[in-house]
Parts: sequence; C-alpha cells; structure tokens
Amino acid sequence: MVKVLKTTGLIHLDLSDFVKAAEATSEAIVIARNIGWEGGLSTTLNIMGRLKIRLGDYREAEELLHESTSTARRIGDRWRLGMALLYLGDCFQRQSRLKEAVPVLEEAGLLWHDLSQPIPLKRVASTLVELKSNQGDWEGVLLWRDYIIAACRSQNQQREVAEHLEEKGQILVKLQRHDEAALHFEAAMLAFGKNGYLARRKWRRQLRQLCAVTTVVMKWERRLPLLCDMKKLQRRLPQLFTASLKLPVRITNGEP
Repeated sequence: MVKVLKTTGLIHLDLSDFVKAAEATSEAIVIARNIGWEGGLSTTLNIMGRLKIRLGDYREAEELLHESTSTARRIGDRWRLGMALLYLGDCFQRQSRLKEAVPVLEEAGLLWHDLSQPIPLKRVASTLVELKSNQGDWEGVLLWRDYIIAACRSQNQQREVAEHLEEKGQILVKLQRHDEAALHFEAAMLAFGKNGYLARRKWRRQLRQLCAVTTVVMKWERRLPLLCDMKKLQRRLPQLFTASLKLPVRITNGEP
C-alpha cells in the first residue's frame, strides 16, 4: 500500500497537483510509520519534503528531509541517504544558506560517485561547481569539475567530456596554471574529435585556446631520471583521473 501511495504522490507531484500529492504521501508516511518500514518512511518523507520545497515552505521541508536523512543513515541505506541529502542541500541552497548546503551536497556527491550513479552525481557536482565558484573556492571547482567529467565519460558522452575539459582549462588559465591548462585543452580536442564533422568548429576553437596558452619553461633536476620516473612525470600532469592522454616528453639538445 505504501508503494502505491508513494507512486501516486509522485505522479501528482510531477503534475503539480500538490493537494492530491500531499494527501497520498501523507497517508503513505502514516502507514510506513505504523508498520515500522523505515526504508519506505525515508522515501515518503523525502517526497513530502520535495513537495514542500515546491510550495516554498522551506522550514517544514527541512524538517522532513532531516528525518528522511537520519532514517536512511540509521538503516544504512545509501541510495535513500543520497536522495535525502540531495534535496536537503537543494532546500538550503534555495534559502541562500550556502555554508550549510555545501557539506550536505558534498556528502551526496561522494555517495553517488561510490554508487556509480552518474546522473545524480552530475546534478550534485554541477551545483557544487556553481556554489564554489561563487565562494571563490577554485580548488573545489576543479575537483567537482573532475567528477562531472568522470560521470560524462562513464556514459560515453564525449561531447560533454570535451566541454567540461575546456571549461576546466579556462579556469586553470585564470589561475596561471598554464601547463595543466594546455593538457586539458589537448584532451578536449581529442574528445571533440570523436564527434566528427559537426564538432570541427569547436575543435578549431580549442586549437586557438591551446596556442594562446602561455609557454611555461619547466625546470627539472635531471632529464633522464624523469623519463623513467613516473612519479616525477606525474608532477607535470594535471590531477585529472578522467583524462587518458599519453603525451610524449620531447628531448632537445639544450637544457629544458
């Protein structure tokens, strides 16, 4: 019965019929409490919290989503916990309570990453990129941009991978991390290249951006040990676990 009422509530919520959605979901919450089904209780509390967000009743939404979160955490249901955290973070964000929204969304994002769920991961990570940009936390922006790239790559969305690599490269240029920016622009060009003729204009744009990156002279203690020491080589490469570049190290007669 709880499942039927939950589904009914979701349908009415999607149709913006808030009265019928509230009636069905409220009944489902009561039944779930009475029979002691905590998983169903967490889910139905979450739905009611989402409904209250849509209505702008953030105080009640927050209470419902806090209970949904604590219930899911108590029974160790990571999926329900991720959903509750996602909407709790959304509730905080809508109230401009960013300091509370960020850690909640970060926990949700890490959960979705661990659960290999790219769709909710991209949603949470995109929100975190926006919030951290507003806070000037550029390391955080780069980190969550990487999670978005990883999620897109797992879905074989090469165009989206390329676009996010490009955006990350632009941030690295602003931070004057030119070597890393160049590598990201190169990776974006490779990803755009997999999209065929329609993506050539963007590919050319990437080439122009790559050519505009300031050349940085890299100083190594010794060259030959570097070529066989991957740990030293990794210092030059961006910390981008989604990139799959194999860039040659050019040997010249002079010192680098």
